[in-house]
Amino acid sequence: MKSTSPPPSRTSSSSNISKTTALDIPFSTTDLHHTHHLHKHSNGTHEDSLKDSLKDSLYALSENSSDPIRMFPLKTEEFSDEDLKKDRKDLQLPEERDLEDVDLGWICTWDDLPQWMRDNPAILSGYRRATYSYYKCIRSLWFLHNETVNIWSHLLGAVAFIIIAPIAYFKFLAVHDSIKWTDVAVMYAFLAGAIMCLSMSASFHTFSCHSEKACSQWIRCDYLGIIFLIVGSAYPAIFYGFYCHQTFQIVYISVISVLGGATVIATMQKRFQIPQFRWVRSLLFLALGLSGLCPIIHGIVLYDFPLAQKAAALNYMFSMGAAYVFGVLLYGTRTPERFFPGKFDNFGASHQIFHICVLIGCTVHFVGVTKAVSFWHDNNPSCSIPMDEFKIMF
Repeated sequence: MKSTSPPPSRTSSSSNISKTTALDIPFSTTDLHHTHHLHKHSNGTHEDSLKDSLKDSLYALSENSSDPIRMFPLKTEEFSDEDLKKDRKDLQLPEERDLEDVDLGWICTWDDLPQWMRDNPAILSGYRRATYSYYKCIRSLWFLHNETVNIWSHLLGAVAFIIIAPIAYFKFLAVHDSIKWTDVAVMYAFLAGAIMCLSMSASFHTFSCHSEKACSQWIRCDYLGIIFLIVGSAYPAIFYGFYCHQTFQIVYISVISVLGGATVIATMQKRFQIPQFRWVRSLLFLALGLSGLCPIIHGIVLYDFPLAQKAAALNYMFSMGAAYVFGVLLYGTRTPERFFPGKFDNFGASHQIFHICVLIGCTVHFVGVTKAVSFWHDNNPSCSIPMDEFKIMF
């Protein structure tokens, strides 16, 4: 009888994994016995012996069923953990590889970015990798990258205005007995616009590294926030600039609302989001903001400059406008990083300066609105003093 060689042993190691090259199912000792038995008996007993052999083999397999490797020992060759990691990496989807890279190293350079994440080629480093995870985007709040200043400047600003909102009513509105619902409405239209702008901006810069789809959605929210801030800022300026001229109030508030709506429609177009439209975005938002110059000029002609300055707190409005224009010009021209690529990656880039300018503009305008509220409700709350006489007083 031909002898049967024992199966190759399978060694276990914590550092090595076996790769299968062939499957070899050996006979058990019971099988060997029945094989010899079959050769000795006639064909009449051959079928019964084969059945017994199969039963014994199945019984042997069931005894070892807790360990599939013992059931079917394999001929193997060894390979290392490094090989396993490489093979696993090759089988992953691109987003899975990016997600794993986030754990291994969050920060990358401009050259490592996919096309949809590229916006400013003068910022060379400090980019977060695509995460495909909102949780991982939020985790990025706690380490330094080139969006850190953009996120925290407007996140803290949003929190500040949320805290200011209830205080403003009791400190600047409720102290006047002549306050009407319209005073409250225009004050909180501005505060709501500021909170929405700052919170949407912080959210966009936090989640812009999630995925291409999420980035596109959040940048639209960012644009909406800017529009709400511009329109919300115009409401109290127009209301107090024409405090005793209700018709002008209605006309100018209606016009700025329509212009804001048209800007919303324009900003929702996909082509509006690409880097090549950077100047178009800047000019469109700037034009919406500068549309407020018409009621300002009208107010100066109507009241004369000394009264108009106090009626609408023009000195504060001019300061707000200067901050916004300065920030937009730096943002549009990518100054200063365009002259020193890589030097302002984490601090001092144009977008970061623009964010600070927005904070300054919001703060200055809020102070101006409170000054306008006090002026009218302290001096002529019911417009009982004729304008010609009121001009002489100031």
